[in-house]
Amino acid sequence: MNILPTMVSASDLQRDSSRILNLVKTGDSPIIVMRNNKPEAALLGIEKLQSMHDALRRFEMKDALLAVHEGEEEYTSGKTILLSSDFRELVHD
Repeated sequence: MNILPTMVSASDLQRDSSRILNLVKTGDSPIIVMRNNKPEAALLGIEKLQSMHDALRRFEMKDALLAVHEGEEEYTSGKTILLSSDFRELVHD
């Protein structure tokens, strides 16, 4: 596995897109597209993108479930208060 990402210029991407897309497809890390010596974009294989998307969704679900669990614990231990429908009471306290 490469420690440094593969970098290509935007003009190389235009001239040799087939080879670069094959690198993206077969590689595990993104290819950084440079323009004027600055990173402009990253090319990522569709399987890697799907994997990252799935991991993000799992993280978000786990985070939401943890928040619900913590809320339930606070409610059962009496650390929460029930709000009335009139929120102006909270502002004037």
